[in-house]
Amino acid sequence: MGSKNNPKNRGAVAVEKLFDGKKVKPVLYVGSNVGHGRYIAAQDDGGKLVNDHAGRPVAWRDI
Repeated sequence: MGSKNNPKNRGAVAVEKLFDGKKVKPVLYVGSNVGHGRYIAAQDDGGKLVNDHAGRPVAWRDI
């Protein structure tokens, strides 16, 4: 079987997500000071958070 930590053994869960044609990765967003709370958000390869039309970081589950 192998280790669960090996990316080759993760299957469909390890598929990269795209947002507007760009690869994104999950990051923890802590927006408690501005009333957004804490959640997993999307970040592009350049290190910038992916924002929606209102300027709020897009949640990873919504991609």
